[in-house]
Amino acid sequence: MSAKGYLAHRSPANVQFLKVKDEPFRWHNSIEVVIVLEGSIHVAIADEQRTLGAGTIEIFNINQVHRLWQTDENNVVLQINIDAEFAKGYYPDLSYVWFAHEFSPGAYLGLERVEGIIEEICTLITPSLTSSEVPLLTVEHLLDLLIMNFDAKRMFEGNATRLQRIGRIYDYLFNQSGFINKASLNDIAKHTEEFLNLDYLSSQFKLLIGDTLQNLLHYLRIEHAIKQLLTTEQSLVEISIESGFSSPRYFYQRFNKIFPEGPKVFREQHIKKREMKERVREVIDPALVLARHRRLFKIPETISNERNRWIYIDIFGPDEEKSTLEETLDSLNCDDIQALTLIMNQYRENDIYPVFVVRTSSRAISEQISTIQKLLQNYTLTYGAEYMKGWRIELQ
Repeated sequence: MSAKGYLAHRSPANVQFLKVKDEPFRWHNSIEVVIVLEGSIHVAIADEQRTLGAGTIEIFNINQVHRLWQTDENNVVLQINIDAEFAKGYYPDLSYVWFAHEFSPGAYLGLERVEGIIEEICTLITPSLTSSEVPLLTVEHLLDLLIMNFDAKRMFEGNATRLQRIGRIYDYLFNQSGFINKASLNDIAKHTEEFLNLDYLSSQFKLLIGDTLQNLLHYLRIEHAIKQLLTTEQSLVEISIESGFSSPRYFYQRFNKIFPEGPKVFREQHIKKREMKERVREVIDPALVLARHRRLFKIPETISNERNRWIYIDIFGPDEEKSTLEETLDSLNCDDIQALTLIMNQYRENDIYPVFVVRTSSRAISEQISTIQKLLQNYTLTYGAEYMKGWRIELQ
């Protein structure tokens, strides 16, 4: 099974190693997997917080508000983001999947199982760590692994009635944004045609997601409020009403319990952090991490430890038929060559080799290859062919 209609030029996943510093709250149109390889970090998911130590994994649902920040400087994190469009194409029922967090009651898998899952994930992605894209088949296998182990509904397998019952409530709250209505548990039960004892209904939901239905409503409303605070200029009163709180005063009370600084200061602090992206995280060269975690990533000991690194350069972009570089190569002057040479020499001094990307889906593939060859020829005439060892053109 594959994701139908997914654009061929888009990568379905992004993999990188990070040193986490102090990130603002964020949310992505993707499933985000975080594995702590070294040190520890703090994690906040809207109104929940905990510390993740080495050897732990966390999964954030699509568009789920979350934040990472360091407990110390010596942390290394593997982060994988799987595109939501691809994931939904591969798994049509994804809108009914809730990836349970390890600190939720009923979701705990045990240290040995978690260790095994992390090893499986690292083994899956190892071949992609020196490439700019993750193959579709690898992402599909990764999705299967996550859904099989972390979908909260796994605990209700074999009980179709309970699964359908929870499914209707989940659909109302998440997919229909029912949480923004000032609804009581009784109203939710009536809307979803679940005329059951409310205590029983709430306990079933607690078993599934690790919290009561009432607390889930508070969580969803706070999460919605955070998104509005950080992406709109709406007043606090407007946000409180739109998020489903019974009154602005009640909104302030709930928000201040989680974030003592209050919604106004919270908004200012996190907007400022979002404008300082370069200070909130540091991307780490995969070669440095693989050398320290050879067993986890199944790197054979016979492979040299020499740090051969590549930087992928896509001068055309996924949709461009013709690059501006192609148009100006004929009139390239000495200053242009010197500027290009300076950049390439900096790569060479640090054992970084350029890989010029050409996409096979492009109708101008022959022209693009010709353009790159002309670029390399100009460089060779200036500095000699020996400077180009390790350079290559890669078709994708």
